[in-house]
Amino acid sequence: MKKHAAAIVLVLLSAITCGATFLFALSRQFALVEVAASLATGVQLYFLSSSIGDLLEDKEKPSLPRLAAALAIAGVLVVYFLVKRYLH
Repeated sequence: MKKHAAAIVLVLLSAITCGATFLFALSRQFALVEVAASLATGVQLYFLSSSIGDLLEDKEKPSLPRLAAALAIAGVLVVYFLVKRYLH
């Protein structure tokens, strides 16, 4: 149960990070970052619903590849935004 809760919290924080990156990109008018952030937010929400589904189905442990992918997507998106911001 604790492993599932930790996975859900991490994926939720990744989704919030992607959504915040979308809002920052929107305010700076970085169109390509906005598109990437909105797509990443959708993927993060899918990962979040899958993590909650794992908890409800009483799986023994959460999917580590899905958790790693969620964290990697959020990290790459933030780095992409920062590169665009400082090089623009």
